[in-house]
Formats: sequence, structure tokens, C-alpha cells
Amino acid sequence: MLISQQRLEKALSLLAETDTEYAQWKGAVLRNEHMAKVAESLAYKSLDGTVEDKRRAVLLVPEVAKAHEEAFKAVVAYEALKARRQREVLIIELWRSMESSRRQGTIT
Repeated sequence: MLISQQRLEKALSLLAETDTEYAQWKGAVLRNEHMAKVAESLAYKSLDGTVEDKRRAVLLVPEVAKAHEEAFKAVVAYEALKARRQREVLIIELWRSMESSRRQGTIT
């Protein structure tokens, strides 16, 4: 399979166009993880019982579960975009390798 100039340009464009989106999803992951910890802390303060009882019970609080669900959704979106970008980087690297071989005369 040869990589065309058009496919190379598509890969480069996708990388350039998704820089900000990639950074925003990374920020969303960090923000949502932080908010999940905040929700846990607030729930922990409001619970009664031993430390171990509170640690277990805090995970059952609906606000905490919702915060963790939001964090998981952000991770999925971030990882999907990350994988898409990595695939385009592979396309670019493959094109570079093929161009080098073509210049050396090992592929036509």
C-alpha cells in the first residue's frame, strides 16, 4: 500500500486541526478527575461511621458516581482522539519511509 500525497496532506491537516481539541480533552480529563475527588471529599465529610465505612460509603453517593462517570467519559473521548492522532502520525512516518526508499530506488 502506497501512501499518496493527498493522504499525507489529510494526515497533516487532521493533526493541525485537532491540536486545540486534544488539549481541551486533556484538560477535561484532569478537571473531571479533580471534580470527582472534590465530590468524594464533600460526601466523606457528610457521612458518619468509621474511616473505612466512610471510604466505602462515599462511592455509593449519587453525586460521586456522577462525577466519576463524567471523568470516565472524558477519558474515553480523550483516548479516542489520541488514538486517531497517533494513527495519522503513523501514516506520516510510513510516507516518509516510503519516500526515502523511493529516492534510494528500492521502490518505484
